[in-house]
Amino acid sequence: MFDVPGYTINAKLAEGACAEIFAGVQHSTGMLVVLKMLHPRHLTNKTEYKRLTDEGALGLRLGHQDNIVQTYEVGKLDGRPFVVLEYVDGRTLREILIERRMLSELEVLQVAKGLARALRFLHNAGVCHKDLKPDNVMVTEKGIVKLLDFGFAENVKSFKFFGRSLEGSPPYMAPELFSRKRATVATDIYALGCTLYEAAAGFQPFGGMSDNEIVAKQTNMKLTPLAVRQSNPRISVVTEKSILTALEKDAAKRYKSADEVLLDLARNPAWQDSGNSWKSLTPATRNA
Repeated sequence: MFDVPGYTINAKLAEGACAEIFAGVQHSTGMLVVLKMLHPRHLTNKTEYKRLTDEGALGLRLGHQDNIVQTYEVGKLDGRPFVVLEYVDGRTLREILIERRMLSELEVLQVAKGLARALRFLHNAGVCHKDLKPDNVMVTEKGIVKLLDFGFAENVKSFKFFGRSLEGSPPYMAPELFSRKRATVATDIYALGCTLYEAAAGFQPFGGMSDNEIVAKQTNMKLTPLAVRQSNPRISVVTEKSILTALEKDAAKRYKSADEVLLDLARNPAWQDSGNSWKSLTPATRNA
C-alpha cells in the first residue's frame, strides 16, 4: 500500500472515527506490526491530533507488560501522526462475545486475571485507562488477554478534570464519573466489573437503547444488575460475587485496587491456572 520510514504497510485493518488502522512489517526485523494513524479529515483537529500523539507517548513510557499491547514507535508521515503497535494474533473480546454471547467460568476468570494484571501495571504507573470495555480487549490464539487503546488514558495523580464533555463509553462508566467528572482507580475497577459481567451474563449490566437511558441506569444508585447465574448457571456463586464487587455502584464498596481483585481470584476454587480454555477461539481474525 505505502511505506512509512522503517516499515512497509500492507493492508488496512479498520477505520475508526479518528484513526485508520493498518497492518505492516518492520524492515529491520521482519516483525508484524500495527500502525495507527490519524485520519486525514482530523489533521487540523488539535484535540484528536494531541490525543493520538499523547497516546503514543504514554505507550512508550509504559514499556512492556504481557497484558498490555506494546507501543514500539511514534512518528509522523506527511504531517499525520502515527503510532506503531504490537501486532496481536487474536480477536477482540467483543468479537468473541458477538459469536458466543457468553463465556465459560474459566474463560471469565482468565479475562479477569489478565485485565487485573494490566490495570495493576497501569495504576502503579499512575495511569487510568478510562475506556476498558470488550472492544478494547484482545485475546490471543494462546489465550493471553491484552488491553489496548489508550486514547482516553490520563495521569490519575494529576486529577485532571474532563471539563464539559465526559470521555468514555456510558455502559462501562462508573456512577461517580457523571457527577465528579474525575477518573480514578475505582472507575477503572467499575469498568472491569461491567466487562466481566457482560462476558459472564451475555449482556451489559446497565444497557439501554440510548446513552441517556444508560446514564440514568448507571447513576441510579438503587438499581442493581440481574444475577449473573440467572443467565449463565455455569458461573459459580464465588465468581459472581467477585464480578458484583467490582461492579458496586458505591465506590467505597468496590475493590480498592487491582491487587485486591487478583487476591480474590487466587482464592477462587473455580480457578485453574493450567490449560488453555481458549483453543476453541482459533483461527484468529485480526488485530485492532
